[in-house]
Amino acid sequence: MRVRTPRVSVPADDLVPIRVAGVPEHFNMPWLLGLERRAFARAGVEVKWRTVPQGTGAMCEMLHRGEIDLAVMVTEGAVGDILKGGANRIVAPFVDSPITWGVHVGAWTGIHDPAGLEGLPILISRPNSGSHLAALCYAHWQGWSVGANDLEVVQDLGGALDRLNRPGPAVFLWERFTTRPYVLDGRLRQVDAYKAEWPSFLLVATEAVLADHPAGIIRLLKVLRDQASGLMAKRTAPELIAKRYDLSLGDAQAWFTDVRWNTGTPLTEATLRRVVDALVASGTLGPVPTGSSLLDRLVWTPADR
Repeated sequence: MRVRTPRVSVPADDLVPIRVAGVPEHFNMPWLLGLERRAFARAGVEVKWRTVPQGTGAMCEMLHRGEIDLAVMVTEGAVGDILKGGANRIVAPFVDSPITWGVHVGAWTGIHDPAGLEGLPILISRPNSGSHLAALCYAHWQGWSVGANDLEVVQDLGGALDRLNRPGPAVFLWERFTTRPYVLDGRLRQVDAYKAEWPSFLLVATEAVLADHPAGIIRLLKVLRDQASGLMAKRTAPELIAKRYDLSLGDAQAWFTDVRWNTGTPLTEATLRRVVDALVASGTLGPVPTGSSLLDRLVWTPADR
């Protein structure tokens, strides 16, 4: 049975303002539904949503500069940023299912399989983005050596589309259903896929907002989980996603079948250790002592939770 978010009577001037950022992808549908239904406001939280096409790397920078309070971030980027000194904490998992990264080249190239990718420039939206870290993990999985000179920053998916359709082949990793329309229209070719072994997205907040508004963050989280639970139970959800994100109904159904939003299961030490080990193995993170608790270092644990 769906548990609805309790209604609270909060004057508009007393709403807790929380600035939230996320990518313009179908994973963030629960946020949009909560905003459209004013579910966050009814729970006493004013969510100020900001779409960031540049992804996790850009949102890390925005958190550091104090421009946002909370971000929906790719797990690898969130974990790596905090361990490198970011003054943020993981609030909770957001999407439990892993991302399937499509490995793409320009459709004009003669490359049709992973054997033709080694040594090509790797396009990334920016350092510490999902496209960056996933590419390094994929290269490590393939047994390739990748250095800083092998990477090209393209800012976002639009920049990648432009670069992949200019002379000189390159490779680009992005969530495969987000790029699916460009595969179908002949601009991109997906030659491989890569799936990590951990939840795809985490909610990450600044230490400042967690200290100032812990109750507001908890209410926000309850609303978000309610919206996600309702969406997963909705029979017509694939139709809604197809319409909003320019997917065919078949692709939307395939994506929706595999996605699982988090509705309360906490992160575990073992899951975080798998992420850290992959980042260390790919060269994006220095060694992290195995005796230290990653949960203590990374995850917010409010006293009243």
